[in-house]
Amino acid sequence: MLGTMGDVWANPVMVDALIRAREGTIVLPETSTSPYFYYYAPSLPAIEDPAQLDRWDSWVRAYTAVGEMLQGITLQVSGTDPNAFLVRSPAYVIAEIGRPSEATFKNQIAMVLSWAELRNERATEIMAQIDPQYAFWSSIVCVHPERTRRTFELINMVLQFCVYVEMRFKHALACWRPVEYNAQIQPMMTTPGHGSFPSGHATQAHAVAYVLKRLLSLHKTTPGFPQIVEQLERQAARIATNRVVAGVHFPVDSMAGRMLGTALGEYFVGRCLGSTATKSRTFNAGYVNSNSSTDFNPFRADQALNANKFYSETTGGTVPQSLLMKELWDKAYNEVSTRFP
Repeated sequence: MLGTMGDVWANPVMVDALIRAREGTIVLPETSTSPYFYYYAPSLPAIEDPAQLDRWDSWVRAYTAVGEMLQGITLQVSGTDPNAFLVRSPAYVIAEIGRPSEATFKNQIAMVLSWAELRNERATEIMAQIDPQYAFWSSIVCVHPERTRRTFELINMVLQFCVYVEMRFKHALACWRPVEYNAQIQPMMTTPGHGSFPSGHATQAHAVAYVLKRLLSLHKTTPGFPQIVEQLERQAARIATNRVVAGVHFPVDSMAGRMLGTALGEYFVGRCLGSTATKSRTFNAGYVNSNSSTDFNPFRADQALNANKFYSETTGGTVPQSLLMKELWDKAYNEVSTRFP
């Protein structure tokens, strides 16, 4: 959705037609005081006026928002664990992820092989989820690409923010894909050209689920709201799991992606609304290594994000509100408000 400057008029036939049409329709001024010699004179807005976002194309808003989200973000090796990488805001560590041992990945090969039996059953679903899963989110929250365009834009901004961060983690941690450990995996699709850990699909799906839940959170009196929240969480987990079924990820990739996505979703909302109630989250590689054959199941009590086993968390810090991001959030929120009164 991050578009280009090309448009439907950018073709030789239309260009020639517009040139000829202008020659036949303009009125040439006789003098500089002629009523046909005039200028439009709109008043220039204040510098950094968020309301000006409405003037731009959607792809311009997207680039602007991602640039805003990345301000002050640092990605670096952990200062306490040389086998961990982290993303930091100016006020606190958003998420730190330790790299599992090679033995952990090897021990999970058996699960990846066994899950391949589900490929025929889930093939259509898996292929439909390669690109952003807009239709899947829409099936739960009932958003529409035309009627709730600004909500879709906000989701796209979440995705793009996640991609920038997750790709840096993937490069730093540099973990191999399942097929690089065992040729019998035979993935059902082309293995992506970047690292396996953490899972990008898991990161993005859980970040979007978090943002959608917060977008709906002021409508908690809506019948079925708790079920909507649970469905979003289950759907994010299923999207992540399907990547393991496809043979391109390990369960542990999904586990780390879940935490990273939740942390990035929280930070994204914080930039939109301002927040002092954030959490600094850690993926505990040591515990993972000692439980290396553990399957990914976010609905198990010991895999809760605050269980201090696979994941741990501490008090985070303040996220300053961006007026630009608030403008984008409000547009989406107003759309959702009409659908969830």
